[in-house]
Amino acid sequence: MDNDLYEALIGAELSGRELRVALAIHRQTAGYNMESACIAASYIAQMSGIRREDVSRAISELLRQGVINREGGSRSPIGFAPVGEWKIDKKNTHPNKPKGAPQCGVSSTSNVAFLPHNKERNTNTTPDGVVADAERQPVEPKATRQKLTVDACPYQAIVDLYHQALPELPAVAILNPGRKRTLQSRWRESDVHRDLGFWADYFFQVKTSDFLMGRVPGRNGSKAFRATFDWLIAPSNFVKVVEGNYHA
Repeated sequence: MDNDLYEALIGAELSGRELRVALAIHRQTAGYNMESACIAASYIAQMSGIRREDVSRAISELLRQGVINREGGSRSPIGFAPVGEWKIDKKNTHPNKPKGAPQCGVSSTSNVAFLPHNKERNTNTTPDGVVADAERQPVEPKATRQKLTVDACPYQAIVDLYHQALPELPAVAILNPGRKRTLQSRWRESDVHRDLGFWADYFFQVKTSDFLMGRVPGRNGSKAFRATFDWLIAPSNFVKVVEGNYHA
């Protein structure tokens, strides 16, 4: 691992989000003694706990400030530029705002508001002769139950992304209930998974793996392994692909 680069990142005046994304990129490049690597934004989102769209914005900012570089499009390998070439923006600091004059009827040393004296203030008398001050009896709002909803899994859209990205792999002819249940489980596992952009990146990762695409000869002359849709959405295989276990 490049400790000098790591220390430079820690000392850089990056925003919290930019730093977390930069450290995730550092882990996937310098952490494996690589100059650059193809890293999906959805994977960085899963590593850092940042929303995918915010990861993309942070990557754009890091590119603009010269911290990282990328030759090609959004799916090209990412690497770090030399530290001496970084042009990091000075982050804005907000000085303490002077305290304004206290509002009428409010003490400057207390948060307690003083009620004005009013002889004609509205009061109610109970049958027992107790005077109830209507102005001092707040009405408690009724509690309402809110149901947590999760977006329905777009089964067909995910299958369409699979076909578009991986025409070399076996096609999905029937979207049966079993496949829907498995897809729904992956969809609900994480907020990151509930984004079609994540699935596009996921299938792109598969395409870059020689093993998953059947480009690695089988052992002892056996047939090369090729991933299928069912294999890719199975729980244990899904985690391994997301974590990059099938990439050299």
